[in-house]
Amino acid sequence: MKILIAYASNNNTTQMCAKLLGEKLPGADIVNLKRTTPVINDYDTVIIGSCIRFNDVHKTVKNFVADNLDKLMKVNTAIFLCCGFPEKINQYLLHNIPKKLLNKSVSIQCFGGRLKVKPYKLVDQLIIKTVRKNFKVDKRELTSIDNESISKMAEDILKLK
Repeated sequence: MKILIAYASNNNTTQMCAKLLGEKLPGADIVNLKRTTPVINDYDTVIIGSCIRFNDVHKTVKNFVADNLDKLMKVNTAIFLCCGFPEKINQYLLHNIPKKLLNKSVSIQCFGGRLKVKPYKLVDQLIIKTVRKNFKVDKRELTSIDNESISKMAEDILKLK
């Protein structure tokens, strides 16, 4: 089975998660969609990963899905999102991913995320500092990478063999 992990990210969190997933799926090709557009016909399974920023998936991922939806409907698909608010995963998915693709995906996971202040622009830094203060007020922990969700997706994909 030939597997593609296609992702786009604003920081390194989604890239790191794609690589962690790739380690659990030997032979999988990992492609940064901001640099390369893969040929979906070359794969049996396509895993799509994106960061969430202000409720939206990365524009490159949104365009990749829109441009390749018919092809994605003919292969096994899985979707992962990296975000600082995992409790909103369903809202993010429904807002950004076509429902028919969500319904046919063999695995959908939230891999968590990390709120980092640098290297963002000044406006982004102010927003993230505000979010961090709210986490402290709510006595909530900042999110981190969810390795269990990464393992669960890998298991779901490996069951397809």
